[in-house]
Amino acid sequence: MKKNLLMRVSALCLTIMLILSQTALAAGTSDKDLEYLKSVMEMIKEKYKDEVSDKELIEGALKGMFNTMDAYTVYYSPKEAKEFLGEVEGKYEGIGVMMNKSDDNSILISNVFSGSPAEKAGIIAGDRIVSVDGRGVASASLDQVVTWIRGTAGTEVSLGVIKAGRSDITVIKVTRAEIKINPIHFEIRNGIGYIKIASFNSNTREYINEALNVMDNNGVDKLVLDLRNNPGGEVSQAVEVAKRFVPEGLITKLNFKSEKYADESYFSTLKSPKYKLAVLVNEMSASASEIVAGAIQDTKAGTLIGTKTFGKARVQVLIPLLTPEAYEKYEKQLGIKVLNAYDLINLHGIMPENSEIIGWTKITVGEYITPKGRMIDKTGIEPDIKVENYKPAMDIDVNSIQKLAKASKPALNSDSPDVYNAEKILKLAGYDVDKPDTKLDSKTFEAIKKFQKDNGGYPYGVLDFTTQSKLNEMLDKLILEIDKQYAKAVEILK
Repeated sequence: MKKNLLMRVSALCLTIMLILSQTALAAGTSDKDLEYLKSVMEMIKEKYKDEVSDKELIEGALKGMFNTMDAYTVYYSPKEAKEFLGEVEGKYEGIGVMMNKSDDNSILISNVFSGSPAEKAGIIAGDRIVSVDGRGVASASLDQVVTWIRGTAGTEVSLGVIKAGRSDITVIKVTRAEIKINPIHFEIRNGIGYIKIASFNSNTREYINEALNVMDNNGVDKLVLDLRNNPGGEVSQAVEVAKRFVPEGLITKLNFKSEKYADESYFSTLKSPKYKLAVLVNEMSASASEIVAGAIQDTKAGTLIGTKTFGKARVQVLIPLLTPEAYEKYEKQLGIKVLNAYDLINLHGIMPENSEIIGWTKITVGEYITPKGRMIDKTGIEPDIKVENYKPAMDIDVNSIQKLAKASKPALNSDSPDVYNAEKILKLAGYDVDKPDTKLDSKTFEAIKKFQKDNGGYPYGVLDFTTQSKLNEMLDKLILEIDKQYAKAVEILK
């Protein structure tokens, strides 16, 4: 793990407080309790059949202690902490794909990030991974395969790939790189802007500004902000999003248990909101999503539509814990007891070595309230207009379909991610196609011909740019028909 991980975490606004001088490990623990725990460790080492080290036992004890608290407080190994931080920062080292476990136990590529190593190596959506560096994936979990594929930037991974519409395995070597995750998807649909925020990672502010600049340049002042299934993320990023919509005043207030730290209040300076806003929420809209939704609802900056949100108003920080050896070392060196590595950095100017960090805890330290003082933890936010969630039709989630890119013109027997999305649209629209994949087979060819004829075009089965545009228009209609929450938002904005 890179030595600067400590500084990377401290720079994140997820870590609201950089220093917690005492932790749950020290508070209220008597000498008898410590002696008891020591005796338990000695008994385990004496009786347990296999070998177990003091470090392993201490890590187990730490996991157990932090697991006794709320569901959001956990203990991470250094490797787990690095992976968690990568999610929060919105970047990781890998090849730049989204994957799912398929019915045949292969790994299906559902999306390939633009400009990623995977795209450069010729991997497309619809390809299936059957091996990673010679290891078969059939008996491995999706998380295991993700771990195998990810790795240090500049290193190479060898993937056994079955291209869509084929049965033979092609070995593709991909050089890993740092991947920056864009959590924002946006488009303009019939004069109304649509912005989907998947999470509030460190890139959210950058990409929401990009989306809103496009809206402004196209004269769009009616927006649908989709926060459904958004699990949250950084407080600072949620606040930055809220500042673009919430009128001047309080956005949220964070209250902390420790009296050593002042409560934090975040404000908007927006004099006059420029957008007519509808916000989509559901039971998986949580945490930072609820900061944004609660502020918009309380200030009447927009209308909340959907189902009641998750109900998480708790704030966590990530804290590095010193090993017992480092704890003893710095006690002798400084004359004080230090468990939290941030104390060494911020109070004493000492950067501990990686080997001196036994692990990290993500621990709940406070809670937030909405501008009107509402505490929504465990209760959630009721939408202004309740509309039940839609269900996927024919096992196809209409909101998972990507617009056709109009980058090529697939013909019979062509392989293309555009074919995959075209087949989803055609199937939902009632045309006769098989299970969507990336191969334009004879059945899809005939379905395209019929679609072209139905829409006044020349029926020749090629997925040309005009046909792709018509299919994109059809997708917009299907979303309105199937996704009733989105349809209600459009109705209100119009």
